[in-house]
Amino acid sequence: MKKSIIAILVASGLVAAGIAIWFFTLPKTEGMTGGPEKRVAKAVPVRTVTVATGAVPVVLDAVGTVEADQSVAVRAEVSGVLQKIAFREGDLVKAGQLLFQIDPGVPQAEVDKARANLARDQAAADEAQAQAHRLQNLASKEFVTQQEYAQAMAQEQAAIATVRADQAALKSVQLQLAYSHITSPISGRAGILNIKPGNLVSSTSTTPLVTINATRPVMVSFSVPQQQLQAIREQQHQHALAVEIRRDANDAVLTKGTLAFIDNAVDTLTGTIRMKARIPNQDEAIWPGELVSLRLILSIQQDALIVPETAIQLGQNGTSVYAVVDGKAHLQTIKVARQVGSQVVVAEGLSAGQQVIVSPPNTLRPESPVELAGSKKSAGVKGVGDGKPGAEAAGGGSRP
Repeated sequence: MKKSIIAILVASGLVAAGIAIWFFTLPKTEGMTGGPEKRVAKAVPVRTVTVATGAVPVVLDAVGTVEADQSVAVRAEVSGVLQKIAFREGDLVKAGQLLFQIDPGVPQAEVDKARANLARDQAAADEAQAQAHRLQNLASKEFVTQQEYAQAMAQEQAAIATVRADQAALKSVQLQLAYSHITSPISGRAGILNIKPGNLVSSTSTTPLVTINATRPVMVSFSVPQQQLQAIREQQHQHALAVEIRRDANDAVLTKGTLAFIDNAVDTLTGTIRMKARIPNQDEAIWPGELVSLRLILSIQQDALIVPETAIQLGQNGTSVYAVVDGKAHLQTIKVARQVGSQVVVAEGLSAGQQVIVSPPNTLRPESPVELAGSKKSAGVKGVGDGKPGAEAAGGGSRP
């Protein structure tokens, strides 16, 4: 009997302990307020922006390669010892500026020799001409035979031809002398020097002395899908298409230019067509050979709906945003037209003036009550088209 009472007491204690543990570990409903009979979900603090409208460029993004507008590999036209280099590597040089001076001794001697030969043969030609003139008068009076006169005429013509050959030879050696004085054929920036003063320069060498690249302006070569060609040509017929250059797609604009060239054929292997943009590049912001991000502005879409990229929610049912409706987070399906830098152009599903939640917290659920932690208007996109809002063209890197 005593053992039964003890067992009952132990069992009762265990039950009581279990009830106590359950009571103290009972999960408290997060966000619930009020007593047992009335519990209200606590509002989730969120940040919102107002859906705004603005003028948004329709653009096409691509990767391009910077090319010098002009590039000249300077080589020697005559052989000789290099006496002087009149610039430094990397200098900006002007067209006609002296670059190299090759020892002019040999070509100058050839010029002097050619001049002497010309003077000698010119004197002989003058004498032959005078002789032919004298025999002409004597032959008319039959004091000399016609054969003697013909011989004098032949000597005169031969002497004149010799003079002309001497004159051509003189021009040739004068040109060789001029080639010893090497000037820049274009204005641009000098590259690496491949020779030093005192070295022998050869006219048969295939290695240039230096390469001059014109860096103001430059061309940026890029390719776009052939599907974009018709739209680009239509817009180009209406106005010059502006181009913006960046180091990377998300960086600030480095410099601007215009579309200058569309190739006359599509590459059948890649299905793309090559184009070039002309960039004034007065501050030399970009360099020949550099890879850059290029943005071609096709047109401007007026009154486009813009929301921040951080408001976009991707799910199995598509793209959506949390819109604040009657103090609750309403999950609203939308259709995205294209990416707008850090923002998105909305085609359907929203209207101007609506409040949407940005960077929704993980605890937020559809129809959860919310409270505004701070609201602001949706900002336009900068850095595209002279500070106007900008977007990536559909099919050209946009994402929903």
